[in-house]
Parts: sequence; C-alpha cells; structure tokens
Amino acid sequence: MSDDSITREYPGQELVVEWRQGLCAHSGNCVRANPRVFNPRRSPWIQTDQASDDEIREAVGRCPSGALRIR
Repeated sequence: MSDDSITREYPGQELVVEWRQGLCAHSGNCVRANPRVFNPRRSPWIQTDQASDDEIREAVGRCPSGALRIR
C-alpha cells in the first residue's frame, strides 16, 4: 500500500478526524494550533478527547495540504 492511499481515522464524540498520509506536507500547523490533540511524538498522534470539537475544527482548518479533514 502506498503512502497516498493510507488514511487513518481518529473518532471523537461528535466528529471523526481523517488524516491522509500521502497528502501531509508536515507543515506543523495542526501541532502549533493544538498540541494537546496533535502530537507526532505520541501514539496515536491525534487524540480527539484532548479538546472540544470546535477547537479541533479550528486546528484542522489550518492544514494547508488538505491531509486533515473532519467528517
């Protein structure tokens, strides 16, 4: 499986964060926006229980590559 097709899902209470590895530009915008939720040194690196849905939506909205999205 190539990196382009790898998608991981991180469910929250009311939303699911999707991360598409092949699109990720590693800009770090999500980490800077909310390091409680997005921490690449931790496993899993996205922990949706660490912030409100609104805070998560704001951080995901800063992703310049579209690798992160909410559904």
